[in-house]
Amino acid sequence: MGFDLNSIVGHVDEELICPICTDVLEEPVQSSCCEHAYCRACIDKWMQQKQICPVDRSILQPQHLVPVSRLMRNMLARLKIKCSFSPNGCEQMLALEDFRSHVVACEHNPKVVVECSRGCGMKVPKDEMAHHNCIFELRELVEQHAKEIAELKEKQAIQEVRNLSQRREMELFQYYIAALRSTNPVLRNIGEQLDRFSLMQWGNGLPLATVHTWGSLISTPDTPMHLMVRDVLRSSGCPMHMLNLMVDRCHEDRWPEGLMTLDVRRENHHRMSQFVTRLVPALVTGKPCVVVLAGDNTHMPENLRPSLGLVMIFVDGVDEMLQEPLPDIEFA
Repeated sequence: MGFDLNSIVGHVDEELICPICTDVLEEPVQSSCCEHAYCRACIDKWMQQKQICPVDRSILQPQHLVPVSRLMRNMLARLKIKCSFSPNGCEQMLALEDFRSHVVACEHNPKVVVECSRGCGMKVPKDEMAHHNCIFELRELVEQHAKEIAELKEKQAIQEVRNLSQRREMELFQYYIAALRSTNPVLRNIGEQLDRFSLMQWGNGLPLATVHTWGSLISTPDTPMHLMVRDVLRSSGCPMHMLNLMVDRCHEDRWPEGLMTLDVRRENHHRMSQFVTRLVPALVTGKPCVVVLAGDNTHMPENLRPSLGLVMIFVDGVDEMLQEPLPDIEFA
């Protein structure tokens, strides 16, 4: 693979011709032993079959190939070559190093891609423009995209089945870990710290929320609402091993002592506005939902502070807080 000798303007020294393709050297290398020069692509292909110099048959190994001399590089740099599309009207005289990039984009190249001028916006080879049918081409494009979408949906369905299977395995593994922790105090302590850390890592990616109407809190959600909470927590990236725990803690029976009944919530109403809450996606019914994490609320009294986290559902009165997220909290 060299530059076409017939397209070179003027005389070409014999030293600049590749002995394999018999065209002008392109990306030249030479043997460090016999100093014969070849195109890089030509000699690479040659050496896949033979390990000898194509000129004098001397031994030639890949490690023998080195860049050509500066004199040869200068001689090649002085050569000019006509564009391949000079018969089509291109009058450019190019340096060898510019030849390939010019040919690809040459306006006289019949295969250069141009945008349709009839309004469809498609890009087609220049020599095919006369036969270009916008409606036909667009219909083919739509059909191709529809096929690709169908294939993607099929792959998505397969992936969702796999994800469901993996979620079930993770939940079984979660129950196994919980059983181990219940029998070993050391594992229980380490596990609680890791749980708190993983919840805060997740929480730091959620927007902060402002609760305007604590009176709209739904403290005893029913079973369908529990399932909705599970869906929004999962979609927001809640750690899988913490999912069941967080869903379980959307009911007042699982909240801290200072939140467990309507009466005690009324007594602590003035303190509840101090909670740091984070917004998760609303339930399918449109009800806003927030999480209250222990790592965000170390400033709260013990009777209001969750051990790990809890979920609160509201009828309304919750907005995203326009504020920079809190810094990451590290746990020992």
